[in-house]
Amino acid sequence: MSKELEERINVELGSIREELQNLMIQRDDLRKQLSEIREKLNARREDLKKKREELANTRNEIAKVRERISMLRNEIQNLKTELENLFKDFKQVSSEFRQLSRGRESSTAIDELRTRIEQLEWTLITTPYLDLEKEKEIVNEISRLEQKLKTLVSLHSRYGEIANKYEDVKKKISEVRNELAKKRTELNNYVKQLTDLKTLRDKIKNEIGNIIEDIKMLKGQRDNIKSRLSAINNEIQEKKKRYNELLKELKKLRDEYEKSKQQKIVQEKKAKILDKINRGERVTIYDLYIVYGQDENK
Repeated sequence: MSKELEERINVELGSIREELQNLMIQRDDLRKQLSEIREKLNARREDLKKKREELANTRNEIAKVRERISMLRNEIQNLKTELENLFKDFKQVSSEFRQLSRGRESSTAIDELRTRIEQLEWTLITTPYLDLEKEKEIVNEISRLEQKLKTLVSLHSRYGEIANKYEDVKKKISEVRNELAKKRTELNNYVKQLTDLKTLRDKIKNEIGNIIEDIKMLKGQRDNIKSRLSAINNEIQEKKKRYNELLKELKKLRDEYEKSKQQKIVQEKKAKILDKINRGERVTIYDLYIVYGQDENK
């Protein structure tokens, strides 16, 4: 019966060793998988960190571009207001310029007036016996011509001022228009840049979303592997515990078998010695110890 029990224990021990070997192979494989998953998780977390930094930088750029667009729109509005005022000035100057142009006398006419005044004054000076009525007529004519000359000179001067102002306003309108065109071009470029930045921002946000999903998936895989690994470790511990229990049981069985074997040998020796004593043969002290000493020990 003990031999059969020992055989059964040995069979179970062999089975447990095989199971432990398989479990340890599975555990090593799961540990390798877990290490790979952790590396992937760290890599994706690093990707997430970089993408979030990229998103923050892009949002900062968007804020700067929006601020610049707002400034440009204000500048454009100010330029449009300035242009409207210049158009009003231009309309006014143009109207006055046209009026002056219609009533403007040439420089030749002014010179002719001056010459005629000088002639009349010379007549007054050089004619000794000039009739009073004639003298009065000449004086009145000189006065009339001088007044006309003064008016023409004044108109000529005003015409020059208005002409200069007309050209200045035209030049200023051209400058403001050019500046307005430049600002509008710059605004369009910034609007396009803002559109591109928004597209980039949305792309980065989608990439971040995908990375987060990857991280969730990898965490799920990691937790699953850790759960399986924990279960295998528990099973290994149970198997080792059972294995040690069987070893103890086997040792106990073998010890009992050895003890039984020794007792059988002692009984056989004891029977032989008793047979000698019964036949009156000589026995040794050691033989007597075997026969009587064992009983006392019991």
